[in-house]
Amino acid sequence: MTTENINILTYPQKLWLKIFMGLGVLTFAISVFTDPTRAWLNLLLSGYFLTGIGFCGMMMVAIHYVSNSGWDVVIRRVPEAMFSVLPIGFVAMLLLFFGMHDIYEWSHADVVANDPILAGKSAWLNPMGFMIRMVIYFVFWIWVGRKIISRSHAIDLDVDSSQPKSPTGLSAFWLYIGGIMFIFSSFDWIMSLEPHWFSTIFGLYNFSGMFTSGLAFIMIAVIFLRRTGILKDTVKIDHLYELSRYLFGFVTFWVYIWFSQHMLIWYANIPEETVYYIKRHVGVFGSLTVVNILLNWLIPFVILLFRKTKRNEKSLLIAASLVLVGRWVDLYMMIFPSHMETPVFSLIEVLMFAGTLAAFIWVFIKDFGSKKTLPEKDPYLEESLQLHT
Repeated sequence: MTTENINILTYPQKLWLKIFMGLGVLTFAISVFTDPTRAWLNLLLSGYFLTGIGFCGMMMVAIHYVSNSGWDVVIRRVPEAMFSVLPIGFVAMLLLFFGMHDIYEWSHADVVANDPILAGKSAWLNPMGFMIRMVIYFVFWIWVGRKIISRSHAIDLDVDSSQPKSPTGLSAFWLYIGGIMFIFSSFDWIMSLEPHWFSTIFGLYNFSGMFTSGLAFIMIAVIFLRRTGILKDTVKIDHLYELSRYLFGFVTFWVYIWFSQHMLIWYANIPEETVYYIKRHVGVFGSLTVVNILLNWLIPFVILLFRKTKRNEKSLLIAASLVLVGRWVDLYMMIFPSHMETPVFSLIEVLMFAGTLAAFIWVFIKDFGSKKTLPEKDPYLEESLQLHT
């Protein structure tokens, strides 16, 4: 339970991760010159996807510290390790500076000068403000998040576990300020792709998608670590049952927010608002809208509806994997119709997403394997080990 520098992956697994990371970077580098708009849209999708899962890792840690929950102690190192990918998301998003003019209409001064709507939003939507806010978001998330992780691990390093400062106060601060920043970041990075359209629900919609995909990854990671034997003696099916209840609740919350945004715009029937959904409900994009709902809600909802499937690893892996793929489809539907009349999908999308996942898994495994797998001096550890649902 206390092993450090655990060798979790086999050599072939590490090799494949490196290959996919290399292919992802190479694909992006080539497509920047051959199809720049598509390349930057894929980078935005990949960077935002990584950022969301890393953000959710810290969010789960902070939620459980603020709520003083005990059931999750044995799996706490998993979301803590997820948080370690946030700097990679930061680098990916920073690279957007070089492709800003290819995907953001408001980044062109001449366009803004001839468009009253964009001119009215220029105090917020401008290249300098865009990059400054991006840096502020990530610096806050990473800096405060690392302090929370540091205090969490300090409990195990001190002989008297009452001496280290509790992470609870910082966790509450991170949740409040960091959550607001995440909502604003979705306005900046995603909604501003179509700056003439806006929705006050959009930030909450992205927040719900981020949380469901993060929960899905936690579930997959915990099952994988159980099967490798690392968490076999500490994580029980009861812990997976608790995670499945979280996921069941939040896939339903996701579709509720999806429907709320759609219904309000449909009911108002204002042309400048409905154009967003007209793009996404016509032709092949319309078919992807159905796929989006199936992957992010209906199929996982049906799988997780029953207690028996909530306590079965195979069914949980299927549900969680569908949610992760569904998150990619959801982001694709938010990002690509802003510049594409019909969906485009080829090796560019496949390899860049595969490279994104490979980079995430690589960083996650390295961070998780370098630390103790259990917070042995946490006062709630015994409660977590004895969890029964």
